[in-house]
Amino acid sequence: MTAKRVLLALWILSALLAMPGAALAAEPTFGQPTASAPLGEPLTVTSTIEGTETGTVELLVSLVGHEQKVVIPAHPGTVPGGWEASAEINVPASVECSCFADGDSTPNSQIEYQFRVRAADGTAALGPVAQVTVTDERFQWQTLEQDLVRVHWYEGDDAFAQSAADVSNQAIDRASQLLGVTLPHPVDLFVYATQDALLEAVSPNRENIAGEAHSTIGTMFVWIPPNQNPDQSAVIIAHELTHLVFNENTDNLYRSPPRWLNEGVAVYLSEGYVLGWKSVVSAAALNGSIIPLRGLAGFFPSPRGQFELAYGESVSAVDFFVQTYSEETLWELVRSYAQGVSDDDAFIAATGGDIAAFNAAWMASLGTEVREPVGPLPAPRGPVPSAWDVENQPTPAPGATPVPFPSFAPRTIARPGEGGAGFDAMPVVAAVGAGVLVVLAMVVLVPFIQRGRNRRPPNYY
Repeated sequence: MTAKRVLLALWILSALLAMPGAALAAEPTFGQPTASAPLGEPLTVTSTIEGTETGTVELLVSLVGHEQKVVIPAHPGTVPGGWEASAEINVPASVECSCFADGDSTPNSQIEYQFRVRAADGTAALGPVAQVTVTDERFQWQTLEQDLVRVHWYEGDDAFAQSAADVSNQAIDRASQLLGVTLPHPVDLFVYATQDALLEAVSPNRENIAGEAHSTIGTMFVWIPPNQNPDQSAVIIAHELTHLVFNENTDNLYRSPPRWLNEGVAVYLSEGYVLGWKSVVSAAALNGSIIPLRGLAGFFPSPRGQFELAYGESVSAVDFFVQTYSEETLWELVRSYAQGVSDDDAFIAATGGDIAAFNAAWMASLGTEVREPVGPLPAPRGPVPSAWDVENQPTPAPGATPVPFPSFAPRTIARPGEGGAGFDAMPVVAAVGAGVLVVLAMVVLVPFIQRGRNRRPPNYY
């Protein structure tokens, strides 16, 4: 090789080394990761990874079928080349809020995970993808699959499970016919024999529920003792199935329908506006404790009496809607939420008035009226400089120029050793003010941005 060729080769090599992102280090090599996710314990994932000397190791976690991923830091394990990531994380809630949601994932959460190594130059290498399902290992589960439902139970005979499957499919068929969209794939129904077992699985901090529907993972959890009246069991199952069909009909990227509408439709289709609910609502109307619908748009109140009233009002409002505008108009209203419309736009299109007008009409039908909101009042006006007090400013004489409100005319500040001459202070004031506004905006807005889009909480009954 001539001297010119040697110089050319050295030049090419140096140019390659100078290119952004160039690296001589070998790509990391990944072993097959393994995970454990029993109910009530942290999600723990381990793997062997070689070639991580200058990189950062992380675990990417998501739900199967969802693109949104959550990043969990990893740390070296107890064996050479081993890595581990462990966290108490509610993966379904994390996917919904685009954030890290602390807590336990519910049973049947199917979690997808893989390790990632990020080099100092920003390049990343991904390991193999694997999956794990959160399991409630307290019981010996049996499974019966029929049509669009998989029933999981641990107490009761095969006839008990078959009855639950029949009721479930009937509820799906009815809700789908009315709402216009059925479930795209089979769903899971977990039947707990005691309320304590149900609460420990899905809602340790709640007291009044008999079931929950989690549309994010296509799963229902219900409390049904094997010796319970079949009619009562049918109501609970139909209620939760209706939630899943309702959510399938209204799912969008922007917002969820008000909770009272979701729960009201579920009660309306599973049992109707029966005498028990009417009694609860009538008593509240008589003593002036009706909760306006805007107070039932999010989570329902926790005290048992108000919790039951919230359900009674929900089905009462839905029944009033049907009696006033027809059942078909109700289903059109529900389906319109799939477009991400606001409550007012949805109700104006369906009824000609906004949701406040509907609320007033519904409350009038109960013999009560919307009361003025109660709560903290605006603070009294404090003292202000006289130049800022517009209300007490004297009226200027004809042709005179009024004092600006407030007066922010440029001011000058004299430098030491100078007379009246000075520099314009307004640019400094403006810069400081802009900085303060930026900091305040970050403090106020960042928590909301982190919450992400349309977080849909589970449906309770």
